[in-house]
Amino acid sequence: MKKYTLNFGEFKQFDKVFLTAEKGIDPASVTSVAFCGEALYIATVKGTFEYNNGNLKKLSFSAEKFFAADGKLYSANGNNLYAIKNGKAKKIAEFDSPVVDMSVALDKSLWLITEDSLFLSENDEFKAVVGLPSETVCVAALDNKAKYAETVYVGSTVEGLLSMKGKRRHWAELLPDNTGVMSRKINCLQIDALGHLWVGSDEGLNIYDGRNYWFNGNDFYSVPSGSFNDMFFAADGKKYFATNTGLITLVEGKISYFSYGAWLMHPTVTKLAVSDKGTIAAVTPRGISIITSKYMTLAEKAKHFDDLTVKYFTRNEGYQVDRLLRKYGDLDSGWLPNSDNDGLFTGLYCASQCFRYAVTKDEEARKNAKRAVEAMIKLTEVTGKSGFTARATRYSDDEYFGTGNREEWHVCKDNPDCEWLGETSSDEMTGHYFAYGVYYDLVADKKEKKKIAEVVKKITDHIIENNFHLCDVDGVPTTWANWEPDLLNNDDRWYFERGTNSLEILSFLKTTYHVTGDEKYNQVFDMLIQKHHYAMNCMQYKVEDFHIAHIDDQLDFTNIYNLIMYTENEAQKEIFKMGLTHHYDYEKIERAPFFNIVYGSLTNNACDIENAAKSLSEINLDLVVWPTYNSYRKDIEIDYSPEELGCAPQLKYPVEYSSRLIVNYDGNQFVCDSGVEEFIEINKKSANRAAALPCTSGANGMRTVMPYIYLLPYWMGRYNGLLGD
Repeated sequence: MKKYTLNFGEFKQFDKVFLTAEKGIDPASVTSVAFCGEALYIATVKGTFEYNNGNLKKLSFSAEKFFAADGKLYSANGNNLYAIKNGKAKKIAEFDSPVVDMSVALDKSLWLITEDSLFLSENDEFKAVVGLPSETVCVAALDNKAKYAETVYVGSTVEGLLSMKGKRRHWAELLPDNTGVMSRKINCLQIDALGHLWVGSDEGLNIYDGRNYWFNGNDFYSVPSGSFNDMFFAADGKKYFATNTGLITLVEGKISYFSYGAWLMHPTVTKLAVSDKGTIAAVTPRGISIITSKYMTLAEKAKHFDDLTVKYFTRNEGYQVDRLLRKYGDLDSGWLPNSDNDGLFTGLYCASQCFRYAVTKDEEARKNAKRAVEAMIKLTEVTGKSGFTARATRYSDDEYFGTGNREEWHVCKDNPDCEWLGETSSDEMTGHYFAYGVYYDLVADKKEKKKIAEVVKKITDHIIENNFHLCDVDGVPTTWANWEPDLLNNDDRWYFERGTNSLEILSFLKTTYHVTGDEKYNQVFDMLIQKHHYAMNCMQYKVEDFHIAHIDDQLDFTNIYNLIMYTENEAQKEIFKMGLTHHYDYEKIERAPFFNIVYGSLTNNACDIENAAKSLSEINLDLVVWPTYNSYRKDIEIDYSPEELGCAPQLKYPVEYSSRLIVNYDGNQFVCDSGVEEFIEINKKSANRAAALPCTSGANGMRTVMPYIYLLPYWMGRYNGLLGD
């Protein structure tokens, strides 16, 4: 079967900037926003501002409200209405009470309400039409029918929804008791191009046909309940809604969410504006989100992450680690600590650059891969014990040098300004073997191949000679680096690791044979299969666990790649593909690009490459681990089965990547809410906020994940013919 290659094409990539007090805007004082072209005008009680091309400047005039109407911008300050042009205000009308709202009807007639009256603009003058009920806050007009005028609506936070009626103009009340309107507290109104009235209230969203038919917005399967505070309808029909649970859009019939954390400084959006090019300004109590979009390809996005890696994520000799931030969401404020898994994640990044080099022959990719692989080799050389590999190194100018568990941190014998971390796990070795194999095949020259063969041989010999363990410099086997047959097969305490660790050692042995050509590693491989049924352990190596533990998922998909690639015997490959297929079928619900693309690379079966590409397109550009808030959504389903293992309920199906808790492939992608406890009542029966689970804590905007989550599956997919660009 010929592999199907997906050319995903261009997609809309969103990004954002937060305007906060630190940048000159007091969020609590913002009263209104509107766009004129791509310039955003911001009214606050402390002054009026223009934000354009990343620059914020204070204007010379005062404004309480802005109105974008038919390509023009107006402002109101008390009883006065102004036309805004080139950042200057010209007074055009004065009323007896403060201006409240404006509406441009479908026939381009201009309507305005003050606190007391409704006005219609005729020949550039505003003529009073009729008085208004108390606390009227919004107006929407369909057209200017002079005879009956039944096409103008106003909303009051006290009197509810009202429609102008009759030759002797008065207001007809549309009450919840005898119509379909949901509440008497109306916050916003809009009329769409078909003449339907959209009603936003404290109870949700309504649509009215102007006669007697109502569509309850709650009947949209994914429209959130609760307060709708503002709405904006673009000329092309796209719709935007500000709610107490975030910003939502209705585009091409699909509801999309821009929620607290990745997109908003606070869950409540009070006001919004949208430019002609689709830039969104969403006002929250903690800041204004400026959400932009542009069309990108997956290749262009890979370039973004390749550059980001070099700038923000490469530590010391070339190690890849998560970035810790000193300022909320600010990558420039960050720094790079060591981690317990420097070798693993450096190996995953190294492999991405190997695949990139194989596809593009880009010299920068080769240099990145070479720097990473040499950093990994150093982790084995630095310990002074043949084949024993350190977790990490750090130097005297690193922030935490000299701290930590001093039984596991060791000063380098030849350099007192360097120390290395022991107690190395099987995770680390997975990254090493994976990267060494891929680098050997795709990048290494003759000299480098020899060096890789030497270091891989030392590590594998160390494992075999220590009864299939990593043995630390103190002579004690490390906690997790166990591949010993007697323990894996006969000790129930290793039940959950049995399949994964069997898979690991078989993959290590095949990689070692591949780079050294030494038949003894095939002999050990065959011995583990024939005498200790390690191949049978791999037939269904994934232990189904209600999707609550994910560390081994990343390890398994990494190890299976080399194992199947380097196993010569087709019958043996079929056994290993049994385990891979079982694992993929269980995990494909996550839409994790790495899992899908590994499966597609190693088999001729469909790997749902469209969903893998879609997930890649959804990953946010900054990689910050933002707070995550999804429990208000109606399109989610909560899974209570994790309670059987003593864990909290979580999502049954993960949400889109742009809204989910961003984690590495060893993290839990089923988390519903995280880091939002100050805003919502925590119902432990409805959402997973369990920090006890690996990789679910720290959703606070003060750290990042590494770009390998995009780069590895993307470049692997390109190399193996699954992605075209």
